[in-house]
Amino acid sequence: MKKKFYIRIFSLLVFSFFLNSCSDKKDAEDSSSYFSFDKSKIGIEVADQELGIKFNPPAGWDLTPASISKKIESRGSANDSFIYKPTYIFFNGTTGSLLSVGKVITNDSTLSKSSVLNYYKGLISSKHKNDKLSIGKFINSKIAFTQFEIRKENLLSFKIIFENRNREIIQFDYTIRQNSFDKSESVIKASIGSIRNL
Repeated sequence: MKKKFYIRIFSLLVFSFFLNSCSDKKDAEDSSSYFSFDKSKIGIEVADQELGIKFNPPAGWDLTPASISKKIESRGSANDSFIYKPTYIFFNGTTGSLLSVGKVITNDSTLSKSSVLNYYKGLISSKHKNDKLSIGKFINSKIAFTQFEIRKENLLSFKIIFENRNREIIQFDYTIRQNSFDKSESVIKASIGSIRNL
């Protein structure tokens, strides 16, 4: 009786170990579709205390003047409760690709700190409901990321949303022409893989 019991326990342990290893493999495969760690595909590291992050832009994407950042500042919704304020803009002249990096700020005092991020994600989904939109989630460097892939006309945008250590919303917005995706995919993934909290 005891022997059968131990065999059963052992079988359950082996089975659960097998399930976990399959799950880990699936997570790794899923994550690899969002980012990579290829250092040859990224530019010089940027560390910003105000944003609370460090990252590398894609290789060949140059930092542009701060004045352009103001032009890209966007409202998150019709009621202006969220404002995206880019701190950095990187541009690739060959492909016409653009990366903006900044904070998302809200003036809605009715939202609790824990619900702000989810509410903002909902606004993005709603704003792009008529576009071709796909949403993915992944974890890298202990940061939970949400990626919005938006296809509109001839443009493809990857919005990467996450919280820094101060629970402020940080947004990375990679925008490329759809016909340059094959050239840009590897450098964008490597840039996403470089994002860290300070």
